[in-house]
Amino acid sequence: MAEKKGLKKEQKKTLWNILVIIGILIIGFILTFIILNKSGGSFIYRGVNFTTVNFCDAGPPCLITYNTKIPIIYEGKPANYNFYIRNDPRDLEKEVPFYGDLLIKDEMNLEITYNTSCEGYEKIALENFLNLHGVAGINISSQENVSCDLSGNEMNILISDANKTEIRQLGPACYRINIKGCEIIKGTERFMLETFVKIKEM
Repeated sequence: MAEKKGLKKEQKKTLWNILVIIGILIIGFILTFIILNKSGGSFIYRGVNFTTVNFCDAGPPCLITYNTKIPIIYEGKPANYNFYIRNDPRDLEKEVPFYGDLLIKDEMNLEITYNTSCEGYEKIALENFLNLHGVAGINISSQENVSCDLSGNEMNILISDANKTEIRQLGPACYRINIKGCEIIKGTERFMLETFVKIKEM
């Protein structure tokens, strides 16, 4: 009897240890899922794949970005070009209205009358905007007094100060990106999102 009691006690102890190990594994799996979902989660926005990437080199707070890739030809071979934006595409679609449809052309006439100093954010926004459309194979020229080309042969874009951040289509390939205050990254990235979508559809 004493031997059976000792055996039952040993079995209970073994069972308890197994349950503890399983519990630890489950908690570890849940924590890993949460961490990956916050720092490297992937999602699809209108057919375009995005991955959340945190840059914490300078310590907290981390810079949260959203990475996507567009296909390019590099040295005669197909390759992918990485782009990082600072705003969640799913939020941008709600926060910055785009009135119209994007029509991409090989030529872009760009006028920038936006003249608000925003601690360098305006430079970041414009560099990313120009970089994306340049990599996409669009010839960009800076102009003054850009007017709409009703034939739709060229893209004409005006980036200007306004009371509300929004994008309006004024002609077949003519757009005005209105920027309120220092929301220039939001405004330009909203336009870039439409470009990502169009490139994906091509």
